[in-house]
Amino acid sequence: MKITATTQYIISTSGRASSIERYRRLLQDILQLDIAYLPITPYAEDGLIKPEHFAQAIKGLGAIGGAISKDIKAKIIPYLDSLDPFAQLVGSVNTVIRDKDILTGYNTDAHGFETAIREGISQSQLKINTALIYGYGGVFNVAYHVLTSLGIEVFLTGRRPEEVVKKNAAYHLTPFDGTPKDLFVNATPITDQPLELATGFLEAVQGSKLVFDHQMPGSYMAAYCKENNIAYIPGTAMYYPQMYRQWALFLKDYVSANQIPSLITQAEKG
Repeated sequence: MKITATTQYIISTSGRASSIERYRRLLQDILQLDIAYLPITPYAEDGLIKPEHFAQAIKGLGAIGGAISKDIKAKIIPYLDSLDPFAQLVGSVNTVIRDKDILTGYNTDAHGFETAIREGISQSQLKINTALIYGYGGVFNVAYHVLTSLGIEVFLTGRRPEEVVKKNAAYHLTPFDGTPKDLFVNATPITDQPLELATGFLEAVQGSKLVFDHQMPGSYMAAYCKENNIAYIPGTAMYYPQMYRQWALFLKDYVSANQIPSLITQAEKG
């Protein structure tokens, strides 16, 4: 990654080598911009990046913005000046954009998830009225709000019944009674291992017409759907649309949004 005295930065909580190389090629090789993609390394004893430090880094570096992959998506909010409507609704931010001294938080995960679900329903030509989400972490909030906005009734299950009860109460959900739902949403990272290892997972997915798996590659989930003739939406169907939206925000002063997908494809090919 080339750095000069005039380099602008896009910082990130993710230090994956594949991401660093992809965005180096995008920014510096393809677009020939004096912009660097800079992962921020945690130094606290708990191994987590502090949200206030992430916000301060964007301002201190005069960065274009920052990408948040995990851990501080909710905790960053008190350190921002404004939120886009969906980030406000779900209480979660994965993209921060700086405009002078103003930091605005966006949630492009919601765009990615909605795109994946809409396309999955369209391609499968299935009628989806109900959905069961397995998992009550950060992905749940995005999935819940998107699905309800599409007129789909949401139910919840997971490994720990006490957490499910808390979430049901907080979101006024009807408790899941074991009846199969049209859509099954896996909101956990468990599908790269045998599905029977996850408490209640196989019982929950059984009888579903359509499955969305947030985990990538989710090889055991993909195999299960193929074996049981269940329509399947992979995590990549969410990942790429959200990434395109995120980079359209980062590069809005340099390229049009409709150019982003082909540019990222080019960057991935190397």
